[in-house]
Amino acid sequence: MSLLLAVIFLALFISAIVRGKFSYGKADYDFHEHPVQFVIVVVFILGVSALCFYRFLVEMEFIR
Repeated sequence: MSLLLAVIFLALFISAIVRGKFSYGKADYDFHEHPVQFVIVVVFILGVSALCFYRFLVEMEFIR
């Protein structure tokens, strides 16, 4: 489950970087209009992905 979440958040991160915008609900984060908010959201998404991947490694006992 944690690997699936890591892949989903990583795909969301890559999509946001490639398109230059991220939309969720009524919130729209565009790099050209709101660069600071966009960077904060993208870093948060990458952090969640890294945390999920770390949890996967712990569950598989690659990291103790």
